[in-house]
Amino acid sequence: MYADALEEEIAASHNEPERPSAPDGHPSSPDQDRAQRSFGLPPITTIMLLGPSRSGKSSLFNMVGDHGDNPQVVSKGPYLCTTQFRLSRTFNINGRPFRLIDSPGFHTTSLSDSDIMRKMITMLIKPFHHRDYKKTIRLSGILYLHPEENGAEDERLKETIASLRYLVGDPWLPCVTIAIVGNADPDSIAQLEGPTSPFHSLNSRGAKIMPLALELPSVQEILLGFDPLPPCRPRLSQKVRLGYSGVLEGLNAFIDEITGAHQGESTRQTEYSRGITLEESEASRQLLQTTLDEVESELKSLRSQLEQTQSEYASLRSELQLTDNTEQSKVVQSLQDLNRAIDDFGRSVAEYMVDTFSASLNKEDPTTLDASDFLELQRQFGHQEGSSSLVAPLEGNGLSIEDFIDLALRNLLCQNLCKVVFLPFHPTLATSAEPDFMASLYEEVRRLGPPIVAAKWRACSFMALSKGNKLDKPTIESQVNNLVTDDIQPLLNNLFGQSNPVALTETQRDQLQELVTIAWELNHVLKGEVVTLGDFLPLCCQRGVPFDSKTMVEFEASKKRKPGSIAICTIRLGLTLSHSKGAGKDTSPSVICPATVVTPTIYGLNN
Repeated sequence: MYADALEEEIAASHNEPERPSAPDGHPSSPDQDRAQRSFGLPPITTIMLLGPSRSGKSSLFNMVGDHGDNPQVVSKGPYLCTTQFRLSRTFNINGRPFRLIDSPGFHTTSLSDSDIMRKMITMLIKPFHHRDYKKTIRLSGILYLHPEENGAEDERLKETIASLRYLVGDPWLPCVTIAIVGNADPDSIAQLEGPTSPFHSLNSRGAKIMPLALELPSVQEILLGFDPLPPCRPRLSQKVRLGYSGVLEGLNAFIDEITGAHQGESTRQTEYSRGITLEESEASRQLLQTTLDEVESELKSLRSQLEQTQSEYASLRSELQLTDNTEQSKVVQSLQDLNRAIDDFGRSVAEYMVDTFSASLNKEDPTTLDASDFLELQRQFGHQEGSSSLVAPLEGNGLSIEDFIDLALRNLLCQNLCKVVFLPFHPTLATSAEPDFMASLYEEVRRLGPPIVAAKWRACSFMALSKGNKLDKPTIESQVNNLVTDDIQPLLNNLFGQSNPVALTETQRDQLQELVTIAWELNHVLKGEVVTLGDFLPLCCQRGVPFDSKTMVEFEASKKRKPGSIAICTIRLGLTLSHSKGAGKDTSPSVICPATVVTPTIYGLNN
């Protein structure tokens, strides 16, 4: 019904591809568009505008985007003027391309919130025709407009926020910004961030609450705060899938889950309010006061013991002359930064290659099975007959070209960085005559010597090999060239054919060099600075090994099914930590962060 109608509307509205705007605000020509893609410009930031009717969505939509002679009508009464989702033309802010999606307003008699959610999911999941292939909208973030004069205690608002949270999922909430339209002061913002506010459940999990005046500079500033590529997909893309017949599978069930989410929250609040009487509150207060007094007494004693222990620890560190100021949380954050850089590179290059070269495959929706040199592509990624690989499943269709390039590049980077940066004792030894000598020597030192002595030996030896420099730029450039020549260029040739001039742009090569530099900086911390924490080592699982839940997590995992039986490839590095026990004792590493792997479930299979 709604989904079928919306499919026709999306197809009609997207038959003419949108073009990025020039600096003067007018749409760029097709020649300019092709020139921009050839230089590898940043991906488009696509932002969905949500909010109640008459919140200013359509006014903002008309103000920022260029809509020619067909601006959106602004709602002025209790009924909707905006009845369908509407995608703007591409426009630039400070050199970054943006698109906005206008939406019907919540809390009207024309459409229920669930109907609006249904339309929104349909628009984001169903692909539309873009040039010679089908393309889906990659949502970068949501801008929810809340008029300052609207009360925050409205039950409909609470239901809408609960539904929105369930729609995208908690990990995606940092991509949501709540804009208070009007002249909101800091006290008003603080109240909306408080625990009694309907927005607290979003704000406490990463969503931002900001004031917004409907003026062009203010609107542009808030749009620039969105990242074009979110760190994960919203829940809706995991719950609803496009079937082979074009039907959205799981849509009705997911809408029912969204409705149940806000109804359950409302029921819990009502039961809680009724259950507490004045007498129960007083009894609870007295019990809590008694417990608090006991805890304060114990805390005072523990604080004294802690001060004594800290004094002894500081004295011990001084005697050992340790200068290890690195915390494990900082190491984990640095690894996440590296993984994010790997993700961004894979996505941006995949989108550019498909936009620029997919037409050469002479097929509307090409997959890996349509590669120019399919057999060589299988060899490159270790495909084995009788099992699935990233190139081809055991049965059925292969991955789309864009998804394959994205995941393949991530895997090639993970494998290469582990091989030439993290596994050698020092990256400059990877191409030496005896690349494993120092690593073997250090393992013997760890086995025989005290842990602190072994760690200090490792740090001092690594710094000596670094010759006082954190980075060796000639070696980094050489590693980047080898990575492009040995891995990335063969991948592109196998896909598009060697007769096509398919290659990374200079901007993409610079992005790759920056990524390898980030890996070098992390390696310098792990081997040259960390002493007391132990030995950290990034983790990359081999292709085709059995899936191990202790060391791996599945890409796009689902609680409704078991993970696949094998790890097809690693696309995000994990992290292990081992401690030397000395006295001839070896120690097995513990997994701090599991590696993210692709399994056959990406094809809907289990093997």
